[in-house]
Amino acid sequence: MKKILVLYYSRTGFTRTIARQVARACNADLEPIEGVKGRSHAVGYVRSAIEAALHLDTPIRRAKHIPSDYDIVVIGTPIWFWNVASPVRTYVKRHRRQFKRVAFFCTYGGSGQGKVLSDLASLCGRPAVATMAVADAEVTAELYHDRLSKFASALKGSGRLRRRPRRVERAFSKSPIGL
Repeated sequence: MKKILVLYYSRTGFTRTIARQVARACNADLEPIEGVKGRSHAVGYVRSAIEAALHLDTPIRRAKHIPSDYDIVVIGTPIWFWNVASPVRTYVKRHRRQFKRVAFFCTYGGSGQGKVLSDLASLCGRPAVATMAVADAEVTAELYHDRLSKFASALKGSGRLRRRPRRVERAFSKSPIGL
C-alpha cells in the first residue's frame, strides 16, 4: 500500500472539503498548510490577491509531516487570481526536493485551473501522477464524487503509478451558477 500525504491550503473551506475527502478515500495523512498572516476580511483578501498575482512567498507555519516519508504527496490549492495560492507556493518551494511523486487538485470560483495545475508541476519540478479541478459551486452542490473517486483510484493504483499525468475531467462544462 502506498503511503500518501494530502497537503492543502484553504481560505474559504472549499479546498479543505476536497482535501478531507481525498485523504479519507486514500487512507492518507492530512495536513493543512497554515499561514502566519491573517487572510480574513477585505485586507486579507487583498493581501492574498497581491501575493498570488506577483508570485510572492508568504510566511507559513512549520510542517508537521516530512514529505520524503511518503510515496505520494497530494497538493491542494485554491486558485487566487489565476495562480497558485501563496501559502502553497511557499510550501512547495521549501519542500520540493523531498517529493517522490506528486498529485495536484485545485478548487476555483472562476477559471485558471489548467494553468494552476501546470504551474504546480513546474514548481515541483516533476509531472503529476494525477490532477483534479473542482469548481466551488460543485463543492457546494456535492457534484464532485465521481471525479474524486477516479482521482483516488489513480493515487492508490496497483503497481507503479503511471508516469504521465491522469487528467480527471470536469463533470460538466459550466458550473451550475454560470461560472
